[in-house]
Amino acid sequence: MNTNALRLFLHIVQRGSLVAAATELNMSPSAASRLLAGLERETGLALFSREGKRLRPTVEGRQYFNECYRALVAVDELPKTARRLASGAKARLRLLSNPRFAAPLMNPAIGRFLRNHSDIEINLEIVLRYEVELTCLERAFDVGIIALPLKHASVATEPLLDMPMTAITRRDHPLARRTSVRITELTDHQLVATPPGTHLRQEVEAMFASEGFELRPQLTVSQVDVACHVVLQTGAIMIADPLIPLTLNPEAYAVVPLRPLRLLHLGIVTPALNQDSRSTTQFKLCLREETKSIKEALFHRFGSRGVARNRGRS
Repeated sequence: MNTNALRLFLHIVQRGSLVAAATELNMSPSAASRLLAGLERETGLALFSREGKRLRPTVEGRQYFNECYRALVAVDELPKTARRLASGAKARLRLLSNPRFAAPLMNPAIGRFLRNHSDIEINLEIVLRYEVELTCLERAFDVGIIALPLKHASVATEPLLDMPMTAITRRDHPLARRTSVRITELTDHQLVATPPGTHLRQEVEAMFASEGFELRPQLTVSQVDVACHVVLQTGAIMIADPLIPLTLNPEAYAVVPLRPLRLLHLGIVTPALNQDSRSTTQFKLCLREETKSIKEALFHRFGSRGVARNRGRS
């Protein structure tokens, strides 16, 4: 398949105009028109609908765009890969993680992996949840850990860990000794939240909305680990999974499950069309080994159903 035709197709989708795409690629409009017609014949797809002078991708065209983009990114990476291998560089494992899962889970898994695979070069990229789909499309990667669900044609997902959503606060807070707490009991307390549009903020907003309330945090902090430190300084409450407080300093925090029980689903993501390499398979095993200790800590703290075992009223 002609890669020039694929590049033309991508430029037309991005600019909405065959003439603009042709100009960008230094070809005449007539040559671009022939190239596009040839691509549609070869694929058997109607990639665009015509609306005046603009070209809009069809449903098939949008789906094909995702696959073409990913394929061309891989093609463009080939010269870099060849230069890296020719220079005697090590084999490479490319990792993705949401910020709040990097320190407590991804970093220990990297340490475990390198103890037995010191010849592997590791690249770790930290991406926000809303950037994940774009990252999966634009960048090559081997393994990632993110909050699920993620519905994207270019990635495959595997469940890794379920954690209860909790109210996180100081141990001297009036709610600290509760075995569970409801959203309705938090509305009059000082709250800390991540910024609007983040995955965690959307989850918490949905919880409040389901109870007929609007989330109105007094403090907005972009990083969950920093927000947990703010909780200790202010005595406020943050609603999140317990992973960071349990790994930062379990004795400093009261972590109270919400009722009704709400779970965060953490998963492993890999490129959908790639067969796992030996390094990828071994790293996924390291993630699962690190997850075992987290599961034990969660069970010790909350029991098998996410219910805290400390004594107190519910």
